[in-house]
Amino acid sequence: MERKYEEWQQQLVKCIRCGTCRSVCPVFQVADNENTTARGKVKLLEAVSEGKLTLTTELQARMSKCLLCKACAAGCPSGVKTDELFLSARKALAAQNGLPLAKKLAFTGLTYRRLFDLGLKMGSLFQGIVFKDAPDGRGKLARIPLPGAGLGQRRIIPPLAATPLRSRLPEINKVASPKARVAFYTGCMLNYVYPDAGEAIVKILKAHDVEVIIPAKQSCCGTPAFTSGDYRVGRYLAEENVKLLAAGKYDNIITGCASCGAALKHEYGAIIEDPKVKQLWEELSKKIKDITEFVASRGIKQDLREVRAKITYHDPCHLVRGMGVSKEPRQLLQAIPGVHYAEMKDAAKCCGAGGTFSMAYYDISRTINDWKLDNAEETGATILATGCSACRMHITDGLGQRGSNMKVMHTAEIIAKAYGLD
Repeated sequence: MERKYEEWQQQLVKCIRCGTCRSVCPVFQVADNENTTARGKVKLLEAVSEGKLTLTTELQARMSKCLLCKACAAGCPSGVKTDELFLSARKALAAQNGLPLAKKLAFTGLTYRRLFDLGLKMGSLFQGIVFKDAPDGRGKLARIPLPGAGLGQRRIIPPLAATPLRSRLPEINKVASPKARVAFYTGCMLNYVYPDAGEAIVKILKAHDVEVIIPAKQSCCGTPAFTSGDYRVGRYLAEENVKLLAAGKYDNIITGCASCGAALKHEYGAIIEDPKVKQLWEELSKKIKDITEFVASRGIKQDLREVRAKITYHDPCHLVRGMGVSKEPRQLLQAIPGVHYAEMKDAAKCCGAGGTFSMAYYDISRTINDWKLDNAEETGATILATGCSACRMHITDGLGQRGSNMKVMHTAEIIAKAYGLD
């Protein structure tokens, strides 16, 4: 038996076929096909390990029909690490069959940091050629279908910012009497798409007398690459980020995007191969904190401005199950005077984004998103707060599709408003 199959077997043998995963899998609840469940995928990988199946493109397609929301892993009574197992399978399948050309080019582009940065800045200037404003002003619509990018003409996407976050702010953001020194890992979305949320994070940290360093040479966290099976690019980006962040003397590494945070804190452990870099990561991972986690640990400021709004909260999968952060954003929101907090049903259930999943399987992801929005709208909230840029993008699209007036904001933007920093 090949080594990778031996690694799979450590997880495969734990599965008792109980089917608990069926009750928590959002994709199964839409597709109603056993192959979409964790149990079904485990059975397929078991057949591969026994030589009954091979690593075909058909199997690759079936393994890609998964949000990687970690709900099955969190709920498995036998402790099968299905999320890690499926990532390993995607790696093997990508190595065997390759990836679509568009993905291959996009992921390779991530390794050329300066070129990637220039490309998105140019994209911001010329995005009006390919996209037009959505009627409700929430974002952009493609002028023509862009199937290679997973964009149909009805999908609303946010525009690229005119000025990225790391171009707006200096690398070193000083305070008069620093109580701590942190690095802010912005990731791609907060830098290029939602810089206002990133700026809110920096303002909050400074309000707590924290000096904020925004490393200029940080790269994409690599999540899009390694979750698609491209571990060559994913590993390169992971190791570059670890070496960069470990070189600074920081009390903490602050993240404001759930996927980036989960990658830095946990998922890099299965990607990095260089023993020296792995050792650096093991120490660095202890310092990774989501912005809400960091603020909650220090205590929200007392002299808060009133924010009159009814707010509900969506738990991003990578924040609640990836980083174990759930109570902190709620505590902070509920501490703000004027906020009427309303908990939605199934707040921790996936919104259907799943990174590139929503591009490949838009209709499935939209159905899953509609369940989320039904629950959100039942609360009567005017604002939905969350801590993941991908969730924000997908939920905003869904709200636009149904003509809802609900607004989506990063939790940090609401806190900054209460701090009088908006």
